[in-house]
Amino acid sequence: MRSSPASALLAAGFALLALCACGSDEPANPGAGGAGGGAGDGGGGSTGGPVCSEPTPVPCEDEVFQQMNLQSDVAPGELSNEQDGGGFRSLIDATAGGAFAAEPHAYVYARFTDGGLEKVEISDEASLGSMDWDIAFRRYVVRINSGHSGPSCVTAARLPGTPDYDALAEAPGELRLRSDEYFTSDMSDMSDMSETCALIPDGSGLESPATALSGYWKYPGCVQMSGAVYVLQLADGRRLKLTVTHFYDEENQAKCQETGEVPMGDTGAANLQIRWAFLP
Repeated sequence: MRSSPASALLAAGFALLALCACGSDEPANPGAGGAGGGAGDGGGGSTGGPVCSEPTPVPCEDEVFQQMNLQSDVAPGELSNEQDGGGFRSLIDATAGGAFAAEPHAYVYARFTDGGLEKVEISDEASLGSMDWDIAFRRYVVRINSGHSGPSCVTAARLPGTPDYDALAEAPGELRLRSDEYFTSDMSDMSDMSETCALIPDGSGLESPATALSGYWKYPGCVQMSGAVYVLQLADGRRLKLTVTHFYDEENQAKCQETGEVPMGDTGAANLQIRWAFLP
């Protein structure tokens, strides 16, 4: 048992400090997986400068560990990269031991580098205190290192409408970046602790968290890609564009997109494919 009322109070208090230190945004919008909070400034590459350099405490850390079913071992899942124009197509084994595993593997943690997406050999437990990772994957849940997911200040904005990933050459000027906030942590009413550190679901009906990137998929009966395009800002100020293209293998993702269903059997589920590229 990791949690106590005192630790929950302390963690939630630290949340206010984290918002200032890491340029965080307003709470998650369940099911939207889109932009919220304060507008980001500066550009990608080396123009923005560091956003944060020191870790900040993760609010609701004990509840995050328990309710997100985090693990103390490093995930065995691997990832690989293919060149994709000026960016990369990264393939991530986020199977986590299978959809019905009683104790799933940890998330697969990674960082964005000039050579592609690079796995970070770290456990879920250690990730809550580490700034070494940018993004994490397990099944259909994708987290970024900020807010309730980690102590860094990686943020994301979902671009409005149906943007063309390939045509996006630079980050839009007015971005509303949000951190990974998917637990309630409102300390304004100290008399009702039941409203503190409760999981905010993404609206899919699967009780998965409303992370900053949760809008990349819909669930008509299978994990269907929404076509969402995101701009991410890393702790060092660099920005990149990202879209998730596959949860299943090629054939079954196409069936899911067309019919909202996939057949029983091996569909290649949770072998995620993402396209991403640094922005100037």
